[in-house]
Amino acid sequence: MEKSTYRYPVSLGGIQDLLEFTHRASRCPGEVMLVNGHHRLSAKSFLSVMIAKVSWDSVTIEADFDCYFEFESFIKQ
Repeated sequence: MEKSTYRYPVSLGGIQDLLEFTHRASRCPGEVMLVNGHHRLSAKSFLSVMIAKVSWDSVTIEADFDCYFEFESFIKQ
């Protein structure tokens, strides 16, 4: 059976948002990644989240579980 991958475009705000985002990612089981094209960074690292915020035009969260409700306030509608 093939593993599912869940992807959601997210919007990252100021420092407090980045800290909250990282905190939520850290509580998740398994790998939670920020993705932009071929670039991948850990969503559990504040530095990685900060790099994605300032360097990328768009940021997508990717996980092997449905993380919608953990990151609902950051997901672009």
